Amino acid sequence: MARPISYFFCKYSILIEGALLSEAAEFNLVSENQGTEIVYGREKNGVPPQALCTEPVKFEVDGVRAHSFEAGFKPGIRIRQEYKSDSRKKHRKIERDTHTKFGHIVTIPSLHAIAIRDRTSDDMIGGFKTISVLKSLVSGISDGSGEIFLMHATENDVKKALTTWNVSEYSYTARPLNPTGGNLAILRSQMYKGEQIYKETGKIWAAPGQSLKMADGTLGQTHDLYRDGYAQIGFKGQTAEGHAVSFPKQQFSQDKKKNLSVRENRPTYLRVMFEREAAEDDKTVDVARALKQFYEA
Repeated sequence: MARPISYFFCKYSILIEGALLSEAAEFNLVSENQGTEIVYGREKNGVPPQALCTEPVKFEVDGVRAHSFEAGFKPGIRIRQEYKSDSRKKHRKIERDTHTKFGHIVTIPSLHAIAIRDRTSDDMIGGFKTISVLKSLVSGISDGSGEIFLMHATENDVKKALTTWNVSEYSYTARPLNPTGGNLAILRSQMYKGEQIYKETGKIWAAPGQSLKMADGTLGQTHDLYRDGYAQIGFKGQTAEGHAVSFPKQQFSQDKKKNLSVRENRPTYLRVMFEREAAEDDKTVDVARALKQFYEA
């Protein structure tokens, strides 16, 4: 069994000159420009790093159109180090390098839903690097008139995941709210204040084979505090199809504004894992199906 492959799930939109692209236009943006190298970042030793896109594929999953393609990053140089026995020192030199690492992307254009592979290796770039490359590609291909916006996990996404996925583990850090919030947040905050609790950190698990259910207790109350900026939460579980999922808990602050700010400035994505029998297994259709099932309702 090969190591599972992980994807970020989120919503997106692509605009050219302020106009939202159609499904066909999105695909053409990649297919008509595949292989075109776009300058990505600052020059290093006189060599500009490059970004490119390739291997666009359009297909259907459960009656809905989907796209996939690869976004590539070519640094242009590499640093080689070796030990020199004559000087008994390490030797370092910079060489030109055409090696390109790629990130895999799957989209459901009609739902504005996107999955971005998050795996780093000798031939792959991680999710956050892929997002950065993708933004440069859309801008560069369109001569600066295009933008792609990615909406990382929203409060609605988090709530939907908690209520539709089989959540087996849930963690939280919370504080009393001030001055107002949702009814469940108020209920827990009153308990904190009554017992003079400054901060609470906890983790809860479902019984083996069962799923946590968000109601009026710990999950519902701390989620309300999270929504209002007085808590940070995280969870793990599985989709109905058995794919492992997670949402990491972010850094907590007693300052509500800082809690909200860290969510905006340090994006956190819903993460879905796909099992593979072998490293070369193509999970594109499985990724597209899971993406559709989460965002279609």
